[in-house]
Amino acid sequence: MSLLQMISDLYFIVVILIFVLLQSKGKKKYAKMVVPLDKDEFGLKALFPAGFVVMEMTHYRYTSKNDRDMRRKLRELYEPDYAEYYLRVYWASSMTYLLLGFFASALLWLAMGYLGLVFGLVLGIILAIVNFRAVDSKIEKRHLSIQMDMPDFTNKILILSGAGMTIRASIIKIAHEMSNDTPLYHELAYSVHMMEMGSTDEEALNHMAMRCNTAQMRRFVSVIIQNLHRGGSDVILALQSIGDEQWQERKDAAMKVSAEADTKLLFPMMLMLGAVIVMTVAPAVMTLGI
Repeated sequence: MSLLQMISDLYFIVVILIFVLLQSKGKKKYAKMVVPLDKDEFGLKALFPAGFVVMEMTHYRYTSKNDRDMRRKLRELYEPDYAEYYLRVYWASSMTYLLLGFFASALLWLAMGYLGLVFGLVLGIILAIVNFRAVDSKIEKRHLSIQMDMPDFTNKILILSGAGMTIRASIIKIAHEMSNDTPLYHELAYSVHMMEMGSTDEEALNHMAMRCNTAQMRRFVSVIIQNLHRGGSDVILALQSIGDEQWQERKDAAMKVSAEADTKLLFPMMLMLGAVIVMTVAPAVMTLGI
């Protein structure tokens, strides 16, 4: 057995031993922290205790600018009271992916040599980074869903207000009778629940603006709160103006999604074109005996 083979075998054993020890220690202390996590969203949650132990050993304080940005995003995706919990979950999951990268590097070193070692380590780093990037992707999809729903929501309020209902009554009616399983209507239902449980209308609407966190929603809530304070019919004209802008923004968003879909289809179309070219040219080449 060569020296290089001995080193790769030793590296594999050490990596396995360290991961097993971290996971064993983590299960005793952090097993309950991963139980509430959604299995579909966090498929490897059973391995996260090892990542929690790594974060504990590094004495990380979660006070960086990136952490503050993450908290803001997580308050949108999850219940605001659990933002701190999910911040630690995402860090622990990223550490777990790094550990899995070391595990992959050990296996690939045995199979492929140094190239496999580097590939495994790079893979772990990429997975850890992608894990955080997934939050941005979820926020983007959430904002797009809210942007697509806002024109219909505003139009419903205008219709009900035109029928003689107050803005507040219109919002409550929409939440109770016209809700859909989308982020906007989910947050609307929660805000109306807050109103009915004793929170002020301003608190409930500001909560909805914080959870949706789009320019459209912030402007909409600002107009509604002004109406609650001052009253008057100007709110209808303001909502009509906002509604027109929202429809235009919805059209722009739909065109953007369509353009992105065309871009994503470009590579498969190129593969299909290549296959067609091969199927067309191959018989001619075989006939010529080239």
